[in-house]
Amino acid sequence: MSRHFITATLIAIVGVLHPGCAARILGIFPFPSFSHQIVFRGLTLALRERGHELVVVTPNPINDPTLKNYTEIDVSFMYEHWRLDWISVAKKYTYYDFIMQSTPTFSTITEGILSHPKLQKLYEPESRETFDLLLFEALRWPAVLLFAKRYEIPAIGITSLSPTNQVHYQFGNPIMPSQPPYWNSRGIGFEKLTFWQRLCNFVQTWRFLFYYRTTYMQTQQEIARKYFGNDIPDLRDLEKNVSLVFTNQQAPITFVRPSVPKIIDIGGFHISDRHEPLSKDLRMILDEATQGFVYMSLGTNTKSASLSNEMRGEFIAAFSEMPYTVIWKYEDDLLPGQPDNVHTVKWIPQQSVLAHPNIKVFIYQGGLQSTEEAISHAVPVIGLPVLGDQTSNIDKIVSLGVGKKLDISSVDRFDLVEAIQSIVRDDSYKRSMLKLRDLVRDKPYDSLENAVWWTEYVIRHKGAPHLHSTTADDPWYQRQDIDLIFIIYTAILTACTIALRVLYKLLAYSIYFLKHQHLIRKKEKVY
Repeated sequence: MSRHFITATLIAIVGVLHPGCAARILGIFPFPSFSHQIVFRGLTLALRERGHELVVVTPNPINDPTLKNYTEIDVSFMYEHWRLDWISVAKKYTYYDFIMQSTPTFSTITEGILSHPKLQKLYEPESRETFDLLLFEALRWPAVLLFAKRYEIPAIGITSLSPTNQVHYQFGNPIMPSQPPYWNSRGIGFEKLTFWQRLCNFVQTWRFLFYYRTTYMQTQQEIARKYFGNDIPDLRDLEKNVSLVFTNQQAPITFVRPSVPKIIDIGGFHISDRHEPLSKDLRMILDEATQGFVYMSLGTNTKSASLSNEMRGEFIAAFSEMPYTVIWKYEDDLLPGQPDNVHTVKWIPQQSVLAHPNIKVFIYQGGLQSTEEAISHAVPVIGLPVLGDQTSNIDKIVSLGVGKKLDISSVDRFDLVEAIQSIVRDDSYKRSMLKLRDLVRDKPYDSLENAVWWTEYVIRHKGAPHLHSTTADDPWYQRQDIDLIFIIYTAILTACTIALRVLYKLLAYSIYFLKHQHLIRKKEKVY
């Protein structure tokens, strides 16, 4: 009895000494991709465990009624707006061109958020709802920042990828399109770029930023006015004053670049120590794969079932020639021409498969979460990048000697067999992956705990304006010192022009003087 009394007393004392520690957080993560949502979910659940109350907008709700202080607003209808054949898209568009072509889709997603009845109840003028923080996906819908303005609260962005260039720009990070990482590389690779490649990438990057800062932001501004009224601030000002952005990247597997303090790396915290159990049949297949097995998955967005007949035939031909068992995440019921050593599964607990000791190679599309999972289990990879950051991810992996890269649009059976056999037979890939795993794990803090700490830091201080870089307030030409370079160049050019004119006048005068002297001497001889 006394023990319970002491415990209750201690809890009461802690409650008195730390009033108001729990915060109310609004999380808006609308992008219809489970690989994105799994990162956001890791942070929101950890914040709930810390005692905070969360209202989360997501297309992939957990739907667990036992979770207290965790309300979900289901926007799974977003998937209807994002049904794409990613392989065809990648062949047709560059990354920047695709983003510009997708403006209507992103606008529809933004409208879907702001027009949702449950969200409208939260931000309508007569609403008495209050929040302490806005946590949002920093990708393509800056209009949601009006929630932070509506409640007069700080905002933290979070990305499941490395930051896109508009995120770097809004915070004042240097934009370096001639250096990696860049998402628009289209097979350039990680080697030193030629002058022409640098020039093309420079033009495309700044063309996109100009489009995003003008046309796209104006579209978002108009959507925001429709729901929050005409008297709203410029979204570009709200963007640059976001307190922090959590980005799912880690230095050992990222092309390192200079960054302002507002960008906090949180990579890898979705990796779980507890693996979802494999089905009995799948477990038996993997256990009996004594020569090893190959695992292939193109992720949650790119579907293996969407491969053309020709592409699919090349994979089947390659797999049929190998002595290994193949586990293929394949979304249809039937795989035409399926060899005996190939087993298809519509959904696979990926981390559990990667953790199996018989795995030899992981064939994938280069997604960041899958890359982190492969490293966590020290599995060499073959990358078939499709779109977005996948090319950059695979380029980095190849540069580290832990995998190979193939072009998914032109892959043939011979290249695929050669890539698989070289990784299996050359143990340097496995050794390099083990070293990379140790390097990624060797850090002074837990990534998830670090993200929670920074979140509570922003809540405690009602923002983090002291981390704001004044570079973010400068126009683009001042950020690159173009105005200074122009003045210096103009001064040097003017000085050189004046000097050349003076030299020209002196030379002309000297020539005239010499000719004049020559004529005088000539006349003197005549007389």
